[in-house]
Parts: sequence; structure tokens; C-alpha cells
Amino acid sequence: MSRIARRRTRSAWMVLLAVGVFCRPGPVSAHDVKLAIDGKRLIVKADKGPDKQKLVFVSKNQAFIGVQHDPATTGSWLLVRGHGPDGGSTGRIDLDATKWKTLTKRGKVVGYKYVDKTGSRGGIKRVLLKPTQLIIRAKGENWPWSPSGPQSSVSVHFGLEEETFCASFGGDIKKNEIGYFKAINSFAPVACAEICGNGVIELGEECDDGNLDEADGCTSACSAAVCSSETFGSTFEGIQQRVFEEQGCTNLVCHGATPGQGGLNLAPPVAYANLFEVPSAGSALQRVVPAAPRDSSLYLKLLKAIEPTTDVPGAGMPSGLPAIPEDLLEAVRLWIEQAAPMTGTVAGTEALLGGCFPPPVPISIEPLDPPDPTEGFQLEMPGVHLAQQSELEQCFATYYDVSDVVPAQFKDWTGTQFFSDDAIVRMDPHSHHLVIMDSTIGSAEVDHPSFGIWRCAGGARDGVVCDPLDQTFCGAGGFCRSRVSSNTACIGYGPPGGATAAGLDSLGAAGAGSATLEFAPGLFRKLPLQAIVYWNPHAFNLTDVDHSLKAYLNLMYTDDLQQEVRAVRDISSIYIAAGQPPYTRQSYCTSYLFEQGSRVVTLNSHTHQRGEHFWMELADGSRIYDSFEYSDPVNQVFDPPLAFDSPISSERRVTYCATYNNGVGPGGVPDPATVRRRSVTPDNASLCWPTACTAGKVGGSCSGPSDHAVCDSTPGAGDGFCDACAITAGVSTEDEMFVLAGWSYISSASKAFLEVGNSLFD
Repeated sequence: MSRIARRRTRSAWMVLLAVGVFCRPGPVSAHDVKLAIDGKRLIVKADKGPDKQKLVFVSKNQAFIGVQHDPATTGSWLLVRGHGPDGGSTGRIDLDATKWKTLTKRGKVVGYKYVDKTGSRGGIKRVLLKPTQLIIRAKGENWPWSPSGPQSSVSVHFGLEEETFCASFGGDIKKNEIGYFKAINSFAPVACAEICGNGVIELGEECDDGNLDEADGCTSACSAAVCSSETFGSTFEGIQQRVFEEQGCTNLVCHGATPGQGGLNLAPPVAYANLFEVPSAGSALQRVVPAAPRDSSLYLKLLKAIEPTTDVPGAGMPSGLPAIPEDLLEAVRLWIEQAAPMTGTVAGTEALLGGCFPPPVPISIEPLDPPDPTEGFQLEMPGVHLAQQSELEQCFATYYDVSDVVPAQFKDWTGTQFFSDDAIVRMDPHSHHLVIMDSTIGSAEVDHPSFGIWRCAGGARDGVVCDPLDQTFCGAGGFCRSRVSSNTACIGYGPPGGATAAGLDSLGAAGAGSATLEFAPGLFRKLPLQAIVYWNPHAFNLTDVDHSLKAYLNLMYTDDLQQEVRAVRDISSIYIAAGQPPYTRQSYCTSYLFEQGSRVVTLNSHTHQRGEHFWMELADGSRIYDSFEYSDPVNQVFDPPLAFDSPISSERRVTYCATYNNGVGPGGVPDPATVRRRSVTPDNASLCWPTACTAGKVGGSCSGPSDHAVCDSTPGAGDGFCDACAITAGVSTEDEMFVLAGWSYISSASKAFLEVGNSLFD
């Protein structure tokens, strides 16, 4: 098995639980510890003249904040940064070590206090550092930053030795204008942003290109350097050179001129236009489908040269030449997975392609074309504001009524539902999941107080109060949307009894940028003609540019009504891996009993980032499923469907298993970069208790978030860090899950036969 995950079928339609995502920062060592904390209050006020400027920052009840380091001897600093078009920064303010005093009680250190009545260092006059709390106050003309306009968010960074505490205020903003920013009750950010590497040149920096790459012209210390690699203007430009040109794809015998093999010309001026959403000459696939590598013949043909069993017609590429290196293949996969943009840098491809690239910016996927009105209709998600360096999970509602749109032959006899087979979700590639569900709440409840005030989102009437039942009021590009709530799985949103993303059925769902639900002829779902729809996006933006997240759902009609399908999901052992110790690899199994007469048409799986391998077996031990990539699990299609007709229940059981790797590196050595760690716990993950070292004596035992000394490589070395935890249960990818999912139906043709057969066992 190569490190490239095997891909066997069309894009998976994830029957999703509402789960979180957290993109891990780089490895944290004892010399570079970044701890995200909640913020209770932040005031930056500089609208009444220089002598009345002030800063107030308060964070309380934060387990990460301790008193292990004496700021009088280790050094301390503050940096406050505003984000957005009118953003700015104080630069790094180094505090005067002589102004710190130790607070003691009964001979024990209980905190530290900084007092500088003159505010000589950046106007900072008082700092109180005690277990679980940090309070900072500044005042006067030495305060170095005034907001020049509204801020999308403001972050606070406080450094103490090699530890950095960070908070980000962007949710509950009370004042946001020139010279005045006030916000309260912020959750800890996804991760502490780098001071060097944030794309903003600040005090003491020669450059800042938004990353910590040593070889791209600006070093990890933000000092100028000469780029040692070839420079590319975009990821696609790098693929053009490294893959198409250097691997022989553009020689005149292959794809270097018109028409080219298979009618494909990959010469630089025309390559992108000849790939993006263009049908392949040798298969039913398109050459490149944005956000869907497994539906893209370009990726599958390149993969086939490495894995000959890849399901795509013809020979692997490049024809008659060696397979391309796996790093380059992974760059192609990532580029397609991230919407296959013509311009811009796809994060993660820089090192794979070996070049210098512009810093990544948010990617907007090519909008999904609406279907022919006689064949289906489209739902579009109102834009979701996604601030730079942020993560969110939300729930909100919209309303649709297609009673006068769906042709009569596709409606059921009640006139309340229509029949659907295929569906496609496409969304910007900044997401862990999107679930779109029928709330099951009737339209008479649109005025229920729990929905809040419905307002137009987008269009000429953006922000105007609207009636969701009037689908034309908000105009072109506008959508009448309910109150937007930070919420997991839409649990508790709206009137009592509404749907959640943990339910079995949904209108549409995607775990990445694209997902296709495509049943065999004769299989169908029944969906409502009118519905209050709940949207549950969980998205992140790790760039330094704000973004508006968009998504689209196409629902197709069918009148081929042979078998009604239903969702399959087993969450009975969802947290089976919780408690697995750090630096271990373990496998777990359970089973699922299918109802007699079941016909299984698809199976897929769901774990989080430590799920290394997921497999399923029938009762006779035959393997029916393998998946090796948690972020894009295989959606196994069975044609003909798997039949479960036996009256003996044990013969209808499917055993499913997963292997979880909690920090075991190549060769079995402890790997601090992949183990569950307390220091990178996001606000939507379970806070864990460290029991092993991630620096110093890596892999050694310790106990608790302050037990760093026992991890020192030698006594007193100060290089130890107690941070590795057992696997935790929860909703983020820092936690773990174990889920079987799929689609099935009960065979009507077998029902009568089974009833007769079962009578023999009565």
C-alpha cells in the first residue's frame, strides 16, 4: 500500500454526524508553546486624544494560565493585533523585567504583578498573572496602536519565556469604530497565530510572507533571505512545470500539442482550460472536477501508474514513462481537492512541488450550475462570514417551496413530497462538513421566537427584515435567513422537536468540497416539497484574509420508483477509542446487524485524524471495505447490492473495525507531532490530561499540565514538556469517533419469500 489512499468509487455522500475540525499547528516543543485561551473582556480605546488612550484585557478561569515561570527572570512581552482592511498592530512590546514583583502566600508563589506607573513600555501600567487568570491594563500616550476603522477581530498575544498565550475577540463585539474596539466573552481561537508568519510586517521584522518556510525569501525569523527554489505564481503553475513539463506529459508524442493523445493538449497556454470540468475522451468522467479527485480522470490516470488496480479505463499516465513521484501526485490531489483553482496557492502544495509561492488566500469554488428545471432544482446557502485565522460551526435556517416547480410526475400522491435519486453538494474547500437537513418544523412555525429575526443575507436588501415565506423579497443574490447561532449539529436550534445533523436522513451533506449521491436506476428517496431547512456548516479559515463561505445543493427528480432507500448508521460504539494511551496504535471492532431482506447499496466510514485504517467484513470473513484516509473515506458502492436474507441473525452481521494511531511514528518511535496534545486543544474539543512527554524525554511518563520538569532530558535542563494525552471523545478532529454509514433498502421482491421461509423456523 502506497501512502496515497486507495480510491475506489465516486465521491462519498457522507451520512454525517455533526463533528468538528481542528487543523493542527506545527509541532509544539518546550521552546515554542502556544496556548489558546478564552477572553472575558477587551477594550482598545484611543478616540479621546493620546493621553486618554487605554487597553483593558481580561482572561479568567483558564487552566493553561499558570505561574511556573518568573517573568522577572524569563522576560515577557505583549502584542495586540487588529485584523481586517483597517487592521494594525502594536508590534511587540517588551516589558521591563525590573517592574515585576512576586506574589506569595504562606511562602508559596501564587502569582506575579507588573507595575509601571509611567507606562514606559508601550503604556502598559499593570499586569496581573495568577493561576487561571491574566489581566493587562495600559494607558496614556505611549500606547502604540489605535484602530483606524472597524476590525473583523482583534487578537492579544502575551509571551512569557517560550510560552505564548493568545486570545481572539471577534464574536460578541460591542463597539467597533475608528479609535474604539470593545468585545466580550471570546472563545479560544483554533490555534495561536504565529507572530512571525502572519503576513504583517511588525516591530523588528524585515519581512513577513505569511509562512515559516526557510527557503522562500523570508526566513522563519522574519529576516530577509534569498529564495533558493524556483518561484511560481500559483499552485497550478507549479503543477504545470513540475508534473506536466518535467514528467514528460507535454512532449509532442503525448499532450504537448493539439490534438494530443486522447484529445488533450497540456501545453501551458491551454492546459487549464482543457482540464477544468472538461469531459474525458476515454471515460465517463471529467478530467478535473473541483473538490473531487476521485471523480477526476487526471488524478485517477496518474494514480493508476502507481496502483494499477485503480478503477479508470486505459493505461496510467504518463504513457510509456515512469510513474510520477508520489509527492507530485499528492500535490495534484490536494490541488483538485481544494477546488482546482487556476490562481492562488493551495496550502500544503508548496513543499510537495518544491518552489516559492505566494501566501495562501481563501479559495472560492466554481459555483455548481443549477439543473434543468424539468430535471431538478438548486438550493444555495447564504454566504457565511469566515474571518481570517478562525473556525466556526453554525446553525441557521432558510425556507423553500417548490410545489409549483416540480413536475407532477415526480410528486407523490399526497402532493407533499417528491421523488429524488441523485444529489450533488459543492462548497468552498474550507470545511470539515456541511449538513443540510429538513428541519421537520412546519412553515406555520417560522415566527417562533427561537428563530430570532429573519433578515436578508446578501443581495440589495442585505440586513433587511424579511418574511421567509416570501421567496422573492430579498431579490437576486439574497436569501431570507434566520438567526445565526454558534451551534454543534443544530442540536437545540429552533422550535422543539426539530431535526439535528445527528439524525439519519439529510437533504444533502459533504465532508469536503464536493459530494455526490448517485443511486442505481430504480432507487429513490422521498423529500418534502416545502421545508424549513437547517444549514450546519463547520468551517475554518487558516489564511490571513476574510472569506464568505458558499455552498450549493442540486436535488434531481426521478419517476423510476422501484425501491425506496434509507440511511444506515451505527453510532453505538462511537467513542470506542477514547482512553487509548499516548504513543500507542490499537484496533477496535464491533458489529452491525442488518434487517432480514436488506439490500446494501453503499457503505462508508467516519473517524477523525487518528483513524488510520477502517475495514468491514461479512460473517464469513470476506473483506468488503477498506479505507485509509480519514478526511476522504472510501464510499464503497455494491452493484449488485449486498443481500442479507438469512433467517440466522449471525449471518446478517457485518463486523467493522478501525485502527487508531495516537502518536506512533515510523519505526514505532514516539511522534509528538501526531499524538493527542493538551496544548493544541481547540475550544470545541475536550481538554485532556497529559500523561506523557512531548519534548525532552519524548515518550516518557508524566502527570498533568505542569509536570514539565520530569520530562527534562537531564535534571534541570528545562527542555521537558508534559503534553501528550490519551485519545478523547468529542466533536473535533482532536477527539475521535467510530461510525459505520451507508444506504440500503428492503427488497420488496424478497418480502413474500422471506415471510414464507421464516414460517419454517417458527
